[in-house]
Amino acid sequence: MEKLLVINELDQLKAISDPFRLQLLSMMAEEPKTGQMLADELNLPRAKIHYHLNQLLTYNIIALAHTVEKNSIIQKFYRPAAETIVPSINIFNLNAKNSVSSSESYSIKLTNDQFTKLTSKLDKLSVRKSEKKETATADEYAVYMMKIMKEA
Repeated sequence: MEKLLVINELDQLKAISDPFRLQLLSMMAEEPKTGQMLADELNLPRAKIHYHLNQLLTYNIIALAHTVEKNSIIQKFYRPAAETIVPSINIFNLNAKNSVSSSESYSIKLTNDQFTKLTSKLDKLSVRKSEKKETATADEYAVYMMKIMKEA
């Protein structure tokens, strides 16, 4: 598994922006799972799970971890393609021909006090998210990603 996947295409961003797909990604982060395993855990039809898995596979957001043959059936186990998935800073640059390409990261300058407040808020939101069982909102996901990137 890669450490970082940078999303460079709007279609990739659209595929991963679905809250249900984010939930599937988080379920596969612990260990690789089959579509049937995910369907059983969520008590949903396997066809719905496979539709979303295929969307994630199409845009290389998940990868095939391994296969196992069981009773003449090949079970495919999937995992996220990377530990951290972030959008490129240039993803919304629709006029790329006329611009200078920039780096793939943000630079934020903070005072020590601002940094302490930000870190405290990230820690509180991270704890709050870990206590929740439902799917994260987009804001919570962004904060979670910032927390992971800060620790890396």
